[in-house]
Amino acid sequence: MIKKIIIIFVSLVSVSLYSANENIGTAGFSFLKMSYSARAMGMSNAFTGHANDGDAVFFNPAGLAQIDIRHLKTTYMNYIQGMQGGSFVYSTDYSDDWKIAPFVQFLISDAIDRKDENNNPQGTFHTNNIFLGIGFAKSLHEVLDTGFNIKYLYDKLDDCSASVIVFDFAILHTTQNENLKIGAILKNIGSQLTYYTESRYNEKIPMMLVGGASLSVPEKATINLDFVKPINDDYFFRVGAEFYVHPILSLRAGVDTRMNDYRTDQDMDFMSGIAFGMGFNWNEYIIDYAVTSMGNLGFVNQISLSYRF
Repeated sequence: MIKKIIIIFVSLVSVSLYSANENIGTAGFSFLKMSYSARAMGMSNAFTGHANDGDAVFFNPAGLAQIDIRHLKTTYMNYIQGMQGGSFVYSTDYSDDWKIAPFVQFLISDAIDRKDENNNPQGTFHTNNIFLGIGFAKSLHEVLDTGFNIKYLYDKLDDCSASVIVFDFAILHTTQNENLKIGAILKNIGSQLTYYTESRYNEKIPMMLVGGASLSVPEKATINLDFVKPINDDYFFRVGAEFYVHPILSLRAGVDTRMNDYRTDQDMDFMSGIAFGMGFNWNEYIIDYAVTSMGNLGFVNQISLSYRF
C-alpha cells in the first residue's frame, strides 16, 4: 500500500514536470517561491525531509503529522533592497487523525522611485504581497505521513494587483533506518483568479518539485539534502546541517547552489548561498536566528519566535 502511494505521487509529479517544460523561464508570482523560517534558513532551507515544526507548512506539510503539541510560531525577515516580511503559523490537532495549521505570510517594500521612459523622476510607489493558507496532515502509517496546503496569494505592484489560488501536495516517509527520512512536495499547483491588467493575461505560476532526505545522529546532529526542480528553471540543491551543541543550543549551516545566480564577479561573490544560524530552546520557548548571503546584493536576516503549549 505504501509503495503504491509513493509510486502514484512520483508518477503525477513526473507528468506535471514533463508537461510544463514549455514554460521554462516564464513564471510569475515570484513571492510563491519564498519561505520564512529562521531555523530552516540557517540550513539554507534544506528542510523537506526534516520538517517537524509549524514551519513545515512552507516546506513539507506532511511534517505537521510529527508535531504532538500545539505550536505557535512567528518569523520576521529583513530582506534586500529595503524589503521586509514576516509569517505567522499555528499548528494544532484538528481531529484524532488530522493535524491542521493556518498560516499567513507577507512581504512589503519601502518607497521605490518611479521613472518614465526618459529616466525622469515620477514620484514613488510601493509593492506588497500577502498569502493566506491552511495546511493539513495525516499519518497513513507509522512510516508514512501525507499533507497538503491550500494557499491564496494577493500580489500588488503600485496600482496593479493580481491573485491566485494554489495547492501543495506532500509525503514524508520514515525508512527502515528510523534516523533516515525522505520527503517530497509538489508546490504551487493552481489557477489565477484576478489579473494585473484588463487584458487578463495569465501569469505562469511557479510550480516546483522538491525532494529531500534527512539523516539524524541522535542527540548530535541532523544532515539534510534537498533537490529542487522549478518548472520554469534549472534544478538546484540545498544542503544543511543542525548541530545539537547543548540541550538549549543548536548551531546550523548550509549552502544553496541557486545563489550562484546572484554572482556578479565582485568581492562578496564567494559568500553567495552560504547560511548560518542558531537556536535557543528554553522550556516552551524557542528563538531562532539565521543569516544568508546573496553576494553583493547583501544579506538576508530572519528571526523566529516559537511557543509550544
